[in-house]
This record gives sequence, structure tokens and C-alpha cells, in this order.
Amino acid sequence: MSNEIIGQLLGGLSFSFALVAFYQKRDLYLKIVLCFVMIVHGAHFYFLDAIVPAFICLLSLIRTIVSIYTSSFKVALVFIVLTLIVGIWNFQSPRDVLVILASIVGVYSLFCLQGVQMRIGLISGACLWLTNNLLVGSIGGSLMETFIIVTNVSTIYRLQRSSRA
Repeated sequence: MSNEIIGQLLGGLSFSFALVAFYQKRDLYLKIVLCFVMIVHGAHFYFLDAIVPAFICLLSLIRTIVSIYTSSFKVALVFIVLTLIVGIWNFQSPRDVLVILASIVGVYSLFCLQGVQMRIGLISGACLWLTNNLLVGSIGGSLMETFIIVTNVSTIYRLQRSSRA
């Protein structure tokens, strides 16, 4: 089986995990399932020879785990600096800027925001990832980011509706 096919299959698997992750109303459950998404999605990009997105996914795995235990702005700054180092060190093409920016938005969202605001940040990052995925040719990744955008909008609606009740 070719690396392209393996990568696309892993993209489909990460999309499946994202279906579960972004339907969660509780932030903790969202972050736990996101860890699985990042592992599979990182491998997905590796097989598609998209090195910066692969490394950013692995860094995102670590940051998501840490974000479960803290919401410190100082820790967010550490991960923003690490994202810049990893992104610049492994830079391959201009599209990598999209992934670096998406990761920075994700760091800020997970460490500094909660509830609706966190999900708005995740939507913003997903838009940047979607653009990257379309450029890379990631089928599962493009479906996943589209789903993340739609599901987060739906979850925001559900959260706002339940807070009014």
C-alpha cells in the first residue's frame, strides 16, 4: 500500500475521532478525545509528506494534554514559542504558515478560553487548517475541519440554548 493511501486512510480515521470529539459539551471530554485526533492526524500528515503539519499535530497533542491540567497564559506562551520554533525549523512551503497560525490560535483557545469562546477560537483555527488541508490534498483532513466548523457552531448553539433554560 502506498504512503498516499495510508495517509488518506489515517485522515479518515482522524475524521472519525473528530466526530466524537467536537460533539462534546464538556471541555474535558473534548480535550481527551482531541488527543486521539492529534495522534492519528499527525501520522496522517507524515504519510502525506507534510512534515510541519505532522510535527504541529504532535506538539498539539502535548499542549492538549497540558491544557487539561492548566489554563495558564504563561503556559500558552511557552507553547506558542514552541509552535514557532517547530514551524520555522521544519518550514517547507508558504502553506505551512497556515498551520503555524492555526496552532497558535488553538493554543490560545485551549489555554485561555472556555465554553463558547474556546469553540469560536477552535472554529478560527479549523478554517486555517481547512485551507492547508485543501492545499495538501488531505481528503479526511478537509472533511474533518469542515465537520469541526459545523459541529462547533452547533455546540455553541446548544451551549447558549442550555444556558438560557
